[in-house]
Amino acid sequence: MRLVLRTVVAVLVALFAVQARAQMTGSATLLSDYRFRGASLSDDRPAAQLAFDYDWAASGLYAGGMMSSARLDSRHAVQALIYAGYAHRVRPDFSWETGLRYTRFSGHEAYAYAEAYAGFAFRQLVGRLYYAPSYFHAGYPAWYAELNDSHALSGKWYAFAHAGYLRRGGDVMEYHASRFRSDFRVGIGLDLAPYNVQLSWTTTRGASDAVFGYPSAAGTTRNAWVLSISYAW
Repeated sequence: MRLVLRTVVAVLVALFAVQARAQMTGSATLLSDYRFRGASLSDDRPAAQLAFDYDWAASGLYAGGMMSSARLDSRHAVQALIYAGYAHRVRPDFSWETGLRYTRFSGHEAYAYAEAYAGFAFRQLVGRLYYAPSYFHAGYPAWYAELNDSHALSGKWYAFAHAGYLRRGGDVMEYHASRFRSDFRVGIGLDLAPYNVQLSWTTTRGASDAVFGYPSAAGTTRNAWVLSISYAW
């Protein structure tokens, strides 16, 4: 826990040191279930999250982080995630980006890992490709590709969708399972700025959580309805 807090404090100090040249945004969110790439990191239970973002628009640099409650191995924990990257706008409706992310959990140092990513944004369509040399610190590499899209509906309503595809390296013979997995999420949202409400359905297909080293509790579901309420500033 101390190491997580030191990591978060160090990032905050570095970001606040240059905040005069950056735009900061943040959000606080309550979720009925914390799903990460289809896997529940809250043991199919509610979670709370706090996120912040810094954007240096003139240079293309950005950074930020998130803290989330979690349940790993059936015990309470806190996840700390930090990231930094560079984005370049090619034309008004198209841009590309690249960056790094680092994640660790309080009391669970074995699950800490880093990954690099590259992606693009075309209007509302956003795609990213991630690579982790030791996914969830399990000793094998993993690739994850995702596409996210959203469309305005009537009034303040909108629809959104996500599709992800995960592939792990290393030997999977002990699991007698595939090394591939896909996850999908579709839902509707209501923008009541500064509040935002979303209801979505998420599901996974392919290998189980154990194959990818996810610290999910036994018996967590593959399919779930997720309700979230966020406040942004």
